[in-house]
Amino acid sequence: MIFHDYIVVGGGPAGLQMGYCMENAHRDYVILEREDTAGSFFTKFPRHRRLNSINKRFNWFNEADFNLRFDWHSLLTDDFSFPYRGYSKEIFPPADTLAQYLRDFCDHFGIKVQFNTSVTYIDRDPVTKHFILSTQGGEEYRCRTLLMATGPVKVDLPDIPGIEYADSYEDHDADRDHYENKRVLVMGGGISGFETANHLVSTAAAITVVLGPKFMKHAWRTHFAGDLRSHDNSMLDLVALKMLHGIYSIEITRITKEEDGTLRAYYREEFPHFTTPGVAKGWMPVDHVIACTGWKFIDEDLFAPAIRPETMPRGRYPLLSSSWESTTPDLYYIGTAMSGRNIRSPTTTLHGFRYAVRSVFNFLQQRYENVPMPNQVFPLKTAADLEALGTAMIKRLSLSSGLFQCNSILCDAMVFDVESGEAQVFYEMPVDHFLENPYFAKKTMMFFTLELGYGNFPGQDPNVFTRRNDPERPGCVPVLHPVLRLYENGTFIKGRNTRGSVGVRYDADYKGFEHEMDDAKPRNIVLNFINEVAGVTDELYAEQHFFNTEDRGGFTPLAPGEVLFNPGLPECALEFGGEQVRDFGQFKQVCRRDDGTIPPWVHSKLFEIEGVH
Repeated sequence: MIFHDYIVVGGGPAGLQMGYCMENAHRDYVILEREDTAGSFFTKFPRHRRLNSINKRFNWFNEADFNLRFDWHSLLTDDFSFPYRGYSKEIFPPADTLAQYLRDFCDHFGIKVQFNTSVTYIDRDPVTKHFILSTQGGEEYRCRTLLMATGPVKVDLPDIPGIEYADSYEDHDADRDHYENKRVLVMGGGISGFETANHLVSTAAAITVVLGPKFMKHAWRTHFAGDLRSHDNSMLDLVALKMLHGIYSIEITRITKEEDGTLRAYYREEFPHFTTPGVAKGWMPVDHVIACTGWKFIDEDLFAPAIRPETMPRGRYPLLSSSWESTTPDLYYIGTAMSGRNIRSPTTTLHGFRYAVRSVFNFLQQRYENVPMPNQVFPLKTAADLEALGTAMIKRLSLSSGLFQCNSILCDAMVFDVESGEAQVFYEMPVDHFLENPYFAKKTMMFFTLELGYGNFPGQDPNVFTRRNDPERPGCVPVLHPVLRLYENGTFIKGRNTRGSVGVRYDADYKGFEHEMDDAKPRNIVLNFINEVAGVTDELYAEQHFFNTEDRGGFTPLAPGEVLFNPGLPECALEFGGEQVRDFGQFKQVCRRDDGTIPPWVHSKLFEIEGVH
């Protein structure tokens, strides 16, 4: 029997990110990896060997954290010392380069990984509460805290008759020649479905992508990296230009195999838009069916019944708390499974979950090692203190890649102690953690997040947002921008937002990029909002929107009789003079506990409903 305080199952990017944090803090841990190398997932996936994650290498500014906003592959280090950047120059790199980077990262930092160690069963000692991990090789490992970094563990195939006649995304033949002049049905309209369809367009005679009873979701519209990406949309052109391919919102209900080896795919299609609404059923002949219907991120059979974590509906994701702890105490999920907590969020992929994994590590440090969460105390007694604190927060909003990538999920939280003249800032933790935690229940707090505002423009196409927002309705900001919220005793009081910015930067170093708009306005909004609580100065910092100087230009109101012909910004749902910042969506309808805290938010649909991704 081998014991460690912490055991991580899985040596992919999430496991290595946690391993780096553990190694750096000199914790007693081991990572158990079933394959013979780190990052083995990327030696096979994506199947067609081109990543859809972004590698934008040149971003004008040199700050390492800022540049991580555009680097979706690097794992986090305290000194930004091991970037992915040198592994590929391509904006969408080959998958093998990421696999190599992960292997090199593991070796460079001496991360403790036990390879060729497949965990087959997990139980728990009823007396010590230690987890017991049995392996295929007969070894037994035990730990106090267990972290599952197993990524996709099972193909999520639909439960329909004849599904055995379909190949899955995981194991279908990727050789294009195999599909020459064939009829191919692709089940699934997500990124893997279109990746597969686009791979076959040069050889297949007819490709039919079936979406189920829904429409396509495009990443440029939803701001979710897991939806159809523009570089994978050649099928759309070919369908529009009548190339025998098709995309249909139908549902496959059964598959049969004919004597000649061809398949019949039976379908059901709903017609709510017909003058006489109804349902049609039929079938289509095809030569191949490829099911690209997603994954499951929890293997329930791996756990003894007494400690089996609860799952979300359909069993795709484990049910997780705000610290990504499962319903089994001391059992956490990290990596892609974290996206079950925030549906359709950046935590689906490496560029988002690397920060969430670091947050989990900080939870573990606090809970098991008595190490406080990352924070800093600022004096807040004078106008000079206010300006120093405000400058520090603007710098965070301008440079932080964690707040940028995990927008609406992670925040910096400022706790005010007006009597002692101090403000304590906690860095990069989940929003809901603060409002669920009794320690913060009776505090005066301010939250700093970066958020998208497309949800305030109902039904609008994101491609039309080529105009700046209305300064008299500051909530009408579609693009990523800072949002400040004030809470007292767990209750939302009010909020402010700044305008959008192409670079999502508001610090002095960005001066000049905003053209005719006054650089100081966003910084002064932060100063004024903090001062509304702190009251350290009677000065009101100027919030003029435009420079209005001969040198820099500015704004001129419309003259009587003058007509404007260019299109404006789409209609915003926020009213002039009305509330411009709302409470966090997941907390709008909950009832507080007796101590003032908010009960755990369970898998809000905020990100899907309001378009906040």
